[in-house]
Amino acid sequence: MPLTDRETTPDIAWHDDRDLTFRARLKGKWPDAAAKFTEDALTICGHPVMERWEERYMKELARIAASRRGRVLEVGFGLGISASFLQRHTIGEHVIIEANREVFGQAERFAAAARVPVLPLFGFWEDVAPRLESGSFSGILFDTYPLAPSEVHRNHFPFFNEAHRLLKPGGVLTYYSDEIAAFSETHLSCLKSAGFARIGGKAVRVNPPPDCKYWKSGTILAPIVVK
Repeated sequence: MPLTDRETTPDIAWHDDRDLTFRARLKGKWPDAAAKFTEDALTICGHPVMERWEERYMKELARIAASRRGRVLEVGFGLGISASFLQRHTIGEHVIIEANREVFGQAERFAAAARVPVLPLFGFWEDVAPRLESGSFSGILFDTYPLAPSEVHRNHFPFFNEAHRLLKPGGVLTYYSDEIAAFSETHLSCLKSAGFARIGGKAVRVNPPPDCKYWKSGTILAPIVVK
């Protein structure tokens, strides 16, 4: 069943005027910025890009992206959580796009030891994805960090048209939705404008720590968007 009524505004309490000013300069710094890895988190330019509590959510996104088997595109590597889960499924090839050099190095090391063949591609998806063949993926998992004020809570929206082009008929798109349990009307409209009609999702229970800067709710919507 399509999810169309947002239950509540996502409780994401991390951006202010200073943050938005910084984000306006962030994209140019991102490729060569130092990535700080700990056991539980990845931070770049002081921004919390990914944290270990997201594991249950990443597992579900990987399951959705791999559900058609075939070739899977993952945009954003982060801590490699979803990539590791994707490798547990029966898929033909695993393509990864990553825009930070240090994180890309982690993706290359991951590829060298992976069970399923992995093709790591360096760069922003806006530059890399257009070089990929139309209709060549059975599944796509999109999880990048917003690098401009206009992308906060909606950095996935510009990717929808490209995802529709890259997917085979019947292929599935999923991504970090920034929604608690249902699509907002704006979100749904962006998916439909890109050509998607079969739009659903699953609310995944999560347990972010009290000091998490970017997510406070107990669920996140895992989209299931089919071409």
